[in-house]
Amino acid sequence: MFIIFLSWISLQAYLFAPVSTFLVAIGWQLFLHPRQVMRKRLVNEGVAMLLRYYLIFGWLLRSHSISTALAMYSFYVWVGAMYIFINFSVSHTHKPALDADKHIDWVLYSANHTTNVTPSWWCNWWMGYLNFQIEHHLFPCMPQFRHPLIVPRVKALFKKHGVVYDVRSYAQCLAATFGNLHNVGNDHHHHD
Repeated sequence: MFIIFLSWISLQAYLFAPVSTFLVAIGWQLFLHPRQVMRKRLVNEGVAMLLRYYLIFGWLLRSHSISTALAMYSFYVWVGAMYIFINFSVSHTHKPALDADKHIDWVLYSANHTTNVTPSWWCNWWMGYLNFQIEHHLFPCMPQFRHPLIVPRVKALFKKHGVVYDVRSYAQCLAATFGNLHNVGNDHHHHD
C-alpha cells in the first residue's frame, strides 16, 4: 500500500486534474456533506440535497438507463471538479508553506501565501473574480466582483511596507502549480 501511495504522490502533477479533483468532489458530495448534514441536523439542507439528486436523476432517468445516468452525472462532476479545483489551486498551491513554529499576521500571510492572476475580461469571468485572491483573503466578506476596486489601495499598502504584491498570468500560475506538484512528489525536490 505504501508503494501505491508513493507512486500516486510521484504522479500527482499528472493525476491532480483528471483524477484527484474528481475523487475529492465525489467524496465531498457522497460522504462529507451528508455526514455534516446528519451531524448538525441540517434538515433544510438535507432536503435540498435530496431534491437536487431527485431532480437530476429524475430528469436523466426519463430517457437514459441508470448506468448512462450515472456516467453522465459523473462526467458533469468531473468537469466541474477540474474547473473549480484548478482555478482554486493556481492562486495557492505553488507558494511555500508556513513553518509550524512561525507566526505572522493575516495581512502578511495573505501577501506571502497567495498569488493573484492577472486580471482581464476573460480571466475575471473564467475565475469569477477569484483571480484577486490576495484581496479575497484580506476582505473575505467582500463580494468578489468588488475586488478590482480595492487593488490600487492594497498595492499601495504593500508598497509602503515593502511587501511583494504577487500577480502572474494564468499560464504562469498553471505552470507554477503543476511544476510544484511535480517537484514535491519526486525525490529530487529539496525541502527548504
